[in-house]
Amino acid sequence: MKNNELSVSLEDVMELMLDAVCVVDRFGYFVFVSAAFEHMFGYAPHEVIGKPMVDLVYPEDRGKTLDVVEHLLAGVLSPRFENRWVRKDGKVVYVLWSARWSEEHQVRIAVAHDITERKSMEAKLLYAAGHDDLTDLPNRTLLLDRLQIALTLAEREMTGLSVLFIDIDGFKHINDYHGHAVGDKLLQKIALRLGACVRKSDTVGRLGGDEFLVILNGTRDLESAAKVADKICANLAGAFDVDGALLHVSSSIGIAFYPENGCEALDLMQSADQAMYLAKNKGGNKVAVASAV
Repeated sequence: MKNNELSVSLEDVMELMLDAVCVVDRFGYFVFVSAAFEHMFGYAPHEVIGKPMVDLVYPEDRGKTLDVVEHLLAGVLSPRFENRWVRKDGKVVYVLWSARWSEEHQVRIAVAHDITERKSMEAKLLYAAGHDDLTDLPNRTLLLDRLQIALTLAEREMTGLSVLFIDIDGFKHINDYHGHAVGDKLLQKIALRLGACVRKSDTVGRLGGDEFLVILNGTRDLESAAKVADKICANLAGAFDVDGALLHVSSSIGIAFYPENGCEALDLMQSADQAMYLAKNKGGNKVAVASAV
């Protein structure tokens, strides 16, 4: 095979590649991009040749990208790395790169593989792992993580923290009488009302069934925590319109405080749970406070 025939074959291969090939000089300017570059990033070759590569990198990723470039120039192999680029239309693209430095030609050669779809799927799976399917609230796993983080922060900054354990009175009867579909819609409406009762810095989550947990960051005194609990009781006591049926529930709420009722997430939640049962055993629609350990 003659050299010119080989050259044509390589060009044909480059045209067929789904991944984008980029060649950048020692100073960081594009000297070549393949046809796939335009499909991936929206820029035609003539729009980027002679332009700084870093201009297309997502601003927050420029630092780590330049670190990788520095390592490449120093001869350190960086076979794979990820960053984000900004398309011509403003959309962000997640890119997996393989790159090497050519000392002979004084350029770095890189192949870009679009992993945006994979990253999106990973983010969705991560979100789903920490959220309740029905209410979209944090689930037990995420609640415990957030509670432990809140406890660590409270200990470091010597601030307060309280937890409300909420059980919905009368939910089982509604669920049995009206069916699970109505019961699920009621839980969704309850979740919305709970969210409206707390600050953005607080966390509302569903533990499962008709049990919810509220983390009140920075709330150490009984008066402040009880005020939120009373607000929740009042809001949940109002009628819920579900598929034309007016449904009524109430709530039993237990309050526990850090550090009086526990210094670990599970201990604090258990203390609030026990206090909730005190409220429920008194007839429900009440608030009870955990005894100091």
